[in-house]
Amino acid sequence: MIKHIWFDVDGTLVTHSEEFNKAHNQLRYKLYSEVINKPVTESLQQEFEVLYKKYGSNSLVFRSLGCASDFWMKHFELIDKTKYYYPNEAIYKTVEKLKDKVLISVFTNLTTEGTKNTLKILKIDPSWMTYYLSGDDVKERKPDLNGFYKIIELSKLPAEEILYVGDRISTDITPAKKVGIKTCLVWSQSNEADYSFEKFEDLLTIDLLG
Repeated sequence: MIKHIWFDVDGTLVTHSEEFNKAHNQLRYKLYSEVINKPVTESLQQEFEVLYKKYGSNSLVFRSLGCASDFWMKHFELIDKTKYYYPNEAIYKTVEKLKDKVLISVFTNLTTEGTKNTLKILKIDPSWMTYYLSGDDVKERKPDLNGFYKIIELSKLPAEEILYVGDRISTDITPAKKVGIKTCLVWSQSNEADYSFEKFEDLLTIDLLG
C-alpha cells in the first residue's frame, strides 16, 4: 500500500504551453552560448540537445561545464511563470483528492520558494504538501540519487510504500526505481514505470491508495 506520494513539479504538475517551451529553449541556448563563448546557432542548439540527452537535465548539463549546481535554476526561476503557467483543473483537483488519502510532498530541482510560488499559480495549495525537498537541499540535483534517498529518509517508510510521480524517464523514473521507490509516469506511457498515465486524473485509479 502506498502511504506517501511525492511529486515532481515542472512538466508534471505544470503543463507547458508552446509559448513557455519557446522561452525555455531560448534561455537554455542563450546560457549555453555564454558559458562556452560561442554564438547561438542551429549547430549550437543541436550540440546542447546532445548534452541534455546525455545528462538528463539542464542542471546537470551546466554542472558538467563547471557551473555551480544551482546555476541553471537561478536563471530558470527568473522566467515570469505567471505569463506561461495556467491552472489545470484535472491536476489541482486530483492533487486535492490525493491529499485526503495519503501524505503528499514535492521533490523538484526548483527552489522551495520557487516551488511554492508555482503551486499557487496552479491553484495547488502549498499547505497540502507535507515536505518540500528542493534542489538546494541535496548535494546534486536530479537525476542524482541523493534526493531520492532523502525522500525515503523524510518519509520514514519502506521505499516500496512511497510513490514518485514524474514526467521524465531519465530524471524521475529511473533514479527513483534504483532506490526502490515505486514510480508513476504522467502524460505518456512507458513500461519502465510501475504506473503510467496519459491523463493525470488516472492517478486516482491506483488501487494501492486504498
